[in-house]
Amino acid sequence: MSWTLTADAIGDLSRGATVLGTGGGGDPYIDSLLAKQALAEHGPVTVVGLDEVPDDALVLTVAMMGAPTVMVEKLPSLDEVIAPVAALGTYLGRPVTHVACAEVGGVNSTIPVAAAAALGLPLIDADGMGRAFPELQMVLPTLYGVTASPLAFADEKGNVGVLQTVDNNWTERIARVACVEMGCSIMISGFPMTGTVAREALVPGSLAHCVAIGSGIAEARTAKADPVAATVALLGGREFFGGKVVDV
Repeated sequence: MSWTLTADAIGDLSRGATVLGTGGGGDPYIDSLLAKQALAEHGPVTVVGLDEVPDDALVLTVAMMGAPTVMVEKLPSLDEVIAPVAALGTYLGRPVTHVACAEVGGVNSTIPVAAAAALGLPLIDADGMGRAFPELQMVLPTLYGVTASPLAFADEKGNVGVLQTVDNNWTERIARVACVEMGCSIMISGFPMTGTVAREALVPGSLAHCVAIGSGIAEARTAKADPVAATVALLGGREFFGGKVVDV
């Protein structure tokens, strides 16, 4: 079932994504501001379930590669987010029909929202692994034989490139070198797949799951209840111990 994602839900999405990132994926704050900007300028995003994606759709993942902390000083822009999607669509010779998250944990939960809003495309309620991961090839699509390349990348200076590699490990290695040379953070778009393949290779319901977790945490705080207990209940998990962080 499709639903509408507005700026009001970005806070819940970011909170839930931080939980699912389990310490990885970066702080989504900067990218949540970018998503809110895109939604303010272009309107809300339609989020669709995998079962609503046509078989012949062209689905691309959109993400940031690099060090999330770099974006505190090297702020991303909507142009930088749009550029790799446009470049990959041109390279493939087909119009892009849907955007998806490569990873739902951390910063890459909100960057696809910005891309979908700015491009006027539907965003699929799914992602590549249900959490965050350190390298590009570490996703379910790799296990299902989906190639990461052709993969497009762009930086804030206007540089854009497209990679065609022999496998997903090489896509990660080459893109990572480009990322370092381009300032340690770039926007990427890859894993082109049809709707049929996306239904098999992506984790369904990821965005709605994030929003539900984030909303549960917010409601617990408002009620002056324990947000950890609320999160454990939402996830069906178990609390092993409690403590106080005294140093980081």
